[in-house]
Amino acid sequence: AILLRWAHEDVDTTVLMLLAQVYPILLATAASINTKNLSLFDAHFAVAVTASPVSAYLAYSAARDMFYGPNTLFEQLTYGKALIRWLGLALPVLWFAINLIISFSPRAFRNSPENCHGMTLKGWLEFQAVSNFIGVLDVMGRRDLWNDLEGRGGLGAISLALMWIWAVYLVRHRYDILSEIQLRQNRQTTRNFFLRKLFLVWTVFSASWHVVTRCHPWTIIAIIICLHWSWVLGIAKGMIMVDYELSYGQASIMSLFSIVPPLMSVGKLLRDKWDSLLAFLRNLPGAFSEGVLFLLTGLPKTWPTPLDPISISALERYWPAVCLLWLVTNAADVGWILVYVKGGSIPNPRTPGVNNPHSAWKPFSVATYAYGYCICWLNILVWTAYFDCNAWGRSLQLLLIPLAFLMCIGPFFAPIAALPLAQQRQWTHSCNSFAGEVILDGGKNPSQIPTASFFYPSQTNNSAQPYFRYSLVQNGTGNLYPQYLVFNASASASSVPPDISMISYSVQIPVISAYCASGLCAFGNYSKEPYLSFTLHDSHTRNVTQLRAVDKEWKFPNDAPSVVLNYQDGDKQGGVALQTAVTRRNHCEMLKVCIPSKTPDFATLAPLGILLMAQQTFAQYCLLPRIYSI
Repeated sequence: AILLRWAHEDVDTTVLMLLAQVYPILLATAASINTKNLSLFDAHFAVAVTASPVSAYLAYSAARDMFYGPNTLFEQLTYGKALIRWLGLALPVLWFAINLIISFSPRAFRNSPENCHGMTLKGWLEFQAVSNFIGVLDVMGRRDLWNDLEGRGGLGAISLALMWIWAVYLVRHRYDILSEIQLRQNRQTTRNFFLRKLFLVWTVFSASWHVVTRCHPWTIIAIIICLHWSWVLGIAKGMIMVDYELSYGQASIMSLFSIVPPLMSVGKLLRDKWDSLLAFLRNLPGAFSEGVLFLLTGLPKTWPTPLDPISISALERYWPAVCLLWLVTNAADVGWILVYVKGGSIPNPRTPGVNNPHSAWKPFSVATYAYGYCICWLNILVWTAYFDCNAWGRSLQLLLIPLAFLMCIGPFFAPIAALPLAQQRQWTHSCNSFAGEVILDGGKNPSQIPTASFFYPSQTNNSAQPYFRYSLVQNGTGNLYPQYLVFNASASASSVPPDISMISYSVQIPVISAYCASGLCAFGNYSKEPYLSFTLHDSHTRNVTQLRAVDKEWKFPNDAPSVVLNYQDGDKQGGVALQTAVTRRNHCEMLKVCIPSKTPDFATLAPLGILLMAQQTFAQYCLLPRIYSI
């Protein structure tokens, strides 16, 4: 990227060396299909390492050179243009072909049979969108800036800040962009109605990009840095996965050594243009100050005034309607954020359209940030126009500056800041209206035994104190052995041990057996579909208790179990037997469950064992090294 931008004489060498890196890796991966020489992770690594931003730029430039004529990259090439063009066009075809085989073929690579079942086209498209286009905004998926700082060095926060600055630039250059759009519209000669509308949409984006990047070239550098940062982090995080082994052989060695000439060219560039680099560093503080000044005041003007500036008198007549729309959209955004925070911090009872069904949560989250970004842009536009017109006195404008600042950043950043705080509060107080709470710990690693710890309010300060703990154990390995929920020693010396010391869960048939000191004291059965339900029998009292979940969905492949179990008969009919809350912030292996009973009875313990098994499965999933979490 450095050579393509500054060293015009080394572009040919740089592009050819890039192709010498990418093609051997992809061809070696393609040749290894169905040979069992490569693992599935080797193939995924090949796809990731070749999908660099520079490779994408090369493919884009080749397509543009083919259909629209020479562009910046191909104008700098001195030889081999035809070869580079065709190799650049073939690169995305080869890349997508290998990517599809990796994702859908159950026999392509060594461990494909264990990992390639259940892939759908929807899931594949979703992952490609996240990993290749919006993965740089991982903070949207984690919804936690602190986690972004810890896991990705603040890449998500920096990307969001750049998006906000870009919105300010769009507002500051709004008349420049409108003039550029008008100029480009006058040049186009297409009479087809559909093509004209399509060209108008493209013109809006291209004119905005042209004006902003020409006036503020640092934005291109920032975008390139963020894209490469995301790409490198994706590769680095993938390298720490368990049982990784690289086996590209000679193709890998050749590709690794092919980076030597570009590195030598970069060194030569730094040596020859050392004075220019020092001058750039000396001017950097001044350029930064000038950029901040432009964000705040719109001065100095960095775009030449057009000879025929666009008339805005017609637009000014619509300001009352714009202000009304502004108030309505901001009120809608406040409500949207409140619903988003509620759905993300209070999983039960479910919120229709937000987390009910569970698949609605991801699109609702992305829509929250997309809508918030649009509202940010609208607020910046309205407040900028207000401060530029000097209406209602200078003193009032000074008083409104804090409100304007909050409204210009709040719609975009408020969900990120509010959701972790709400989740932390719910973790602390979600079970205050219940008699007790249980923390299901699925374990940080497969060797750790999952536990269910019971907490009840203290008689002195009303804070939750540990009383009992049960462990989930299995006699043997595999899915055919039953699992047992076994009572451990009481955490509180003053507490009376519960009657039930062990519960057995049969795997082949959904049967539950509870054992007390005298032997078998309760039994029952359960069903996971269509609703999670239990039929429980007490051997001593001969009472039968029936429980059923409120919602059909309760267990998810990429989320903690979430359920509200109600009594279906007796005096407690319609009452809550237990209700899951949230996972602990930055500790996805720990799930809180609210219980109404003051002692661990069979109606509480039997469902908890099933939930603990599901939480153990989710903990193994969420604690794996993961690049994207949207």
